[in-house]
Amino acid sequence: MMYFSVEDGTSITEDSGSSQMFVVGGILLLICLAFLMVLCADEVQHTADLPPAWTNIVQIDNAINTGFKGVSDGMRIVDPNCVQRTRTGDYEADGARWGAPLKKGKHLFEIHWPRTTRRLLATVGVGTKDAPLFVKPKDSLVGCNKYTWGLDIARYRCLHRDEMIAVMPRNKLVPDTFLMYVDCDSGTLGFGTEYAYWGAPIHIPKSEFPVFPMVGTTQHMAQITMKYKGSAVDTVGDTGYNQPAQVVVTNTGPPANQGQGQQSETYVAPMIVSGV
Repeated sequence: MMYFSVEDGTSITEDSGSSQMFVVGGILLLICLAFLMVLCADEVQHTADLPPAWTNIVQIDNAINTGFKGVSDGMRIVDPNCVQRTRTGDYEADGARWGAPLKKGKHLFEIHWPRTTRRLLATVGVGTKDAPLFVKPKDSLVGCNKYTWGLDIARYRCLHRDEMIAVMPRNKLVPDTFLMYVDCDSGTLGFGTEYAYWGAPIHIPKSEFPVFPMVGTTQHMAQITMKYKGSAVDTVGDTGYNQPAQVVVTNTGPPANQGQGQQSETYVAPMIVSGV
């Protein structure tokens, strides 16, 4: 065993120094593992974080699948599902609005927004027809007023009237591609990914519907893609969207005329099922 002298007259052994280094190394390893768990948390699917069951039965409603139809003068429509901010500087916030209003049913949208083009204010959510597509000075365009409800993915805040409703997601990691859940039946707005459901803490009064999906940004040349993934409707007996329900009734009683077998007739119910 080797001893090392120090100026104050005390001494430590080589084994003692090695033990201290081992402890420090163990602590650093634990810190690294904890950091990796946080990074991977969004990719881990827990039972409590599963997306709503209705997302498994969504169908495309062509009346809703319109793409973006409205933009501010600082944005341009690249294609129906993609917009880009063309205004230079970040003193104002520019926005874009989906073409179809949502007033009933449940609707799923996928957003692709690279993390490198979010800066300080990057919002996605919904707004009424009166929601502005431009605000100056800059602010979280979707969520900064009484007409909009949204998530600022740069600051991880759910917003309405510029007031924070909740922090989302809990790990403050929003990937490039994520999902938005607009539930008009319950009046809630939620977010998540393919792997984890973050929840729906944003509540929208029924009197405010219909609403339009929206995005807002202050980043020059930010390119945002939104895709409609489908809808589900809370109505027993739904057979489709924008189509009258057909019910086939078979008469199993005695035939009206002798010699005839079972009779059936098709009744077209006067019911239109649509999310708009």
